[in-house]
Amino acid sequence: MTFSALETACITTILSLLVALVVHAVTKRNYVSHGQCEERRAHVCSTMQAVQEGHAELRQDLKDRTTVLFRMLRAMIVHDKDLTPDIKTEILNETPGGK
Repeated sequence: MTFSALETACITTILSLLVALVVHAVTKRNYVSHGQCEERRAHVCSTMQAVQEGHAELRQDLKDRTTVLFRMLRAMIVHDKDLTPDIKTEILNETPGGK
């Protein structure tokens, strides 16, 4: 059984339309309206902002604690009687991460 060019074109067109209708019927519920998209975006942005603010507070708290610990350690080195002045000077002038 052979088809002419016109018959082949018609069959292809009909099958394409059927596939398009099936795809549309299956996926049409996956799309969201512009309003729903904006609502979801606002919710996600507000959640991210709250998390970032919480992290900023934690970072500042860690920075404050580190500063206090650093000052306490320096005070202990200054008041240690077992260390020579040269060693104290070397420790206190050492930069973070090595020399």
